[in-house]
Amino acid sequence: MLLIVVAGLVAARHLVSDWRLAASGNLGPDGDISVYIGAINFLNSGGALYDYPLEGGYGFTYPPFASIVLQPLTWADPRTTGLSWMTACIAIGIVVVALVVASRPWPTSVVGRFVVLGLAVGLFFGSVEVQSDLITGQVNLVLALLVVLDVGRFVPDRFRGVLVGLAAAIKLTPMIVWGWFFVTRQWRALAISVGTFVGCGLLAWVVLPSDSRRFWTEAVFDTGRVGDVELRFNSSVMGVLARAGLDGATRSVLWLLLGGVLVLAAYWNARRARRAGDHVAAAIILGCAAVIATPIAWPHHQIWLPLAGIVLATRTRWLPQVLGLVVLGFAYLHIVITRWSDAHGTGWFFDNIDFAMFAAVCVLGLAPGRPTSTPTSDRTPLMVDQ
Repeated sequence: MLLIVVAGLVAARHLVSDWRLAASGNLGPDGDISVYIGAINFLNSGGALYDYPLEGGYGFTYPPFASIVLQPLTWADPRTTGLSWMTACIAIGIVVVALVVASRPWPTSVVGRFVVLGLAVGLFFGSVEVQSDLITGQVNLVLALLVVLDVGRFVPDRFRGVLVGLAAAIKLTPMIVWGWFFVTRQWRALAISVGTFVGCGLLAWVVLPSDSRRFWTEAVFDTGRVGDVELRFNSSVMGVLARAGLDGATRSVLWLLLGGVLVLAAYWNARRARRAGDHVAAAIILGCAAVIATPIAWPHHQIWLPLAGIVLATRTRWLPQVLGLVVLGFAYLHIVITRWSDAHGTGWFFDNIDFAMFAAVCVLGLAPGRPTSTPTSDRTPLMVDQ
C-alpha cells in the first residue's frame, strides 16, 4: 500500500507541475493553440485560412477539416479555452498511459499495476516531450489516443480504421498507419480508414472549398510553414540531414531513401508485435516511425518516445527494462542533459540522440514476445517472419 501511495504522489506531483507550467505558457503568441484560435477567428471573419497571419509568423498548417473540428476553441475567451484544452489534454494523456500499462503482461499483481501506473504517469508527464506538447497547446495527445485506441484494438473490429482516418484528416502524419494496414493485408481497416479520411476531406471541401483547394495544391507542400528543418530538436530524418549540411535534391533523395528504410523496418517490427498479440506496442512503433518520417518533428511531436520507454520498461526481461529506463530517464532529464552538453561543447551530439532513439525503435522494435498466433491477414510475402 505504501508503494501505491508513493507512486500516486509521484504522478500527482507531475500532473500539478505540468498543469501550472502549461497554464503559464500555453496562451502566448507563439503557442500553437493561439495559432489555432487566431486562424479560425480569421477564417470566421471572412479571411482565407492559410493567409493567417497576414503580418507573418506561424500559420495554420493542418488540413481544412481540422479547422472545423477545432471550432469550439473559439467559443470562449482565450484564457478559458486554453485552460480547458490543457486540462482535457492532461486527462487524455492519463488515459493513453493507462491503456499502455493495462496492455502489459507485467506486473501481474494489482498492487504492482497501480505502482507501475503511477510511476509511468509521473515519468510520462515529466518528460520534455509531453511538457512541450502541453505548453504549446498541441493536438498530439489527442491524435495519440485515437491511434492507440484503433491500432491497439480497443475498438470493435468492425470500426477499426475509423479513428486512424479521423486522426489523419486532422493532421496528416497518422497516414503512416495506412502503409502498415497494406503490408499486413488488413484490407477492411485500410478501406475504412481511407474512406473516413476522404469523407472528412469532402466535408471540408463543401464547407471550405477555396481553402481546401489551396491546402491540397499549395500549402501541403510548404514545409516552411512549420519551421526551418535544420533547427535543433527537429528529430526527423530531414532534420538530421539538414544539420549535416545537406540540401537540395541530395537531401530530398536521402530523406526518401533513409526514411523509407526506417518506415519499412517499423512496419516489420509492428507486425512482429501484432503477431505476439501486443497491438499497443505496434501502435507505438508506428507513432515513432511517423515522427522520423515527417520533414519536421519538434519535441511536442515526439510524445511517442516516453511511451516506447514505458513499453520496454514493463517487459519481463532485464535488458528491455534497462533500455526502457534509459529512454525514460533521457526524456525526463532532457533539459538538464541539453544544458550540460551545450556547456561542454557536445550539443551537436545530443541534438541527434532523440533521432537515434526513434530510429532504434523502428529498426529493433520493442522486444515483443513469442507469436501467439498467425493472423490470416498477416500471411503475406511482403514481410518476412522472425
